Amino acid sequence: MYLYYSPTKYMVEQPSHNRWLTFFPILLISLLSPFASVAADKIHSLSVDKINVPWKHLSFKGKEFFVKLVAEVELMPQTKAELDAAFISSTQGIPISATKSGAFMINTKISVKSVLLPKVKLQNVAWFDPVTLSAMQYVRLRTGFKDAKKTYRFTDKGVFKFTQQSIDKKEALQVPEKWSGIKEKFYSYVPAKIGCSNITVPIPILYFISASKISDFDKTVTICVFNKKEVIYLDIQKESVESIQLDHTEIKGDQLSQRDTSIPVHVLSLKARAVNTGKAIDNFTFVGLQGNIKIYIDPETRIPVQLKGDYKGLGEVKLKLRQMVH
Repeated sequence: MYLYYSPTKYMVEQPSHNRWLTFFPILLISLLSPFASVAADKIHSLSVDKINVPWKHLSFKGKEFFVKLVAEVELMPQTKAELDAAFISSTQGIPISATKSGAFMINTKISVKSVLLPKVKLQNVAWFDPVTLSAMQYVRLRTGFKDAKKTYRFTDKGVFKFTQQSIDKKEALQVPEKWSGIKEKFYSYVPAKIGCSNITVPIPILYFISASKISDFDKTVTICVFNKKEVIYLDIQKESVESIQLDHTEIKGDQLSQRDTSIPVHVLSLKARAVNTGKAIDNFTFVGLQGNIKIYIDPETRIPVQLKGDYKGLGEVKLKLRQMVH
């Protein structure tokens, strides 16, 4: 930005050194202000211990007056052959690939029944680094209403999005790979300029919280997350302890046990902010939930036993853990 100064506007010309003293603070502010939000934020560089995750499958159910949600979450390590088969190419940038830490895939399937909306099935799949959470690829599939499959390939220069949509009811009956409505878009960003050494997507956050100690969140943890069309800051904050009723099955090998008791749980809230302005973002979605999202953690096992948030303006929904597989 250039500032134009015209001494002819004034009856008495100011000395040159006074003009410089006036000009310099304005120039300094104009240069620094675009980066003020970045400078004020401490974005955490993550180093997760993947051995600490106590689960490989979680099943949640929630029912309120207008809506019923069922969510299945599965966590699996990936081989190089599996990654090669899953990954798409990008029109720009160098794709993010697996490191010596390997790669995990987290697969979330959500079924939504509502008295006001058609039955919808959502599937979100993320391939990510188990130590840094860096996303490699992310797939969002929706069927039942506005069918679409969106694949996001992460690169060093941004995210390439490949969208497939059904063009009619007949095509909607086929598998998404047969849908002929095609769109491509690239969302560019420079990670260093927004203070993000690692950029993830929403669903690996469930893995991250399970792999961490609750004391890790004594101070707010801020991470960078790609949310649909842009990178955002996500603040994970520790809230007051609450008590909830457990009612779920735990499976370990061939052993099955039932937990039906009331316990005090740790509570973590997720608050999304815009990178440039720091203002709250209301369209961040985590396991189908938006708004004031909270995760309830069993202090003994570090397993998320309840998720809470809003579903598309239909009010608050509590997703309670029904089954966990070690």
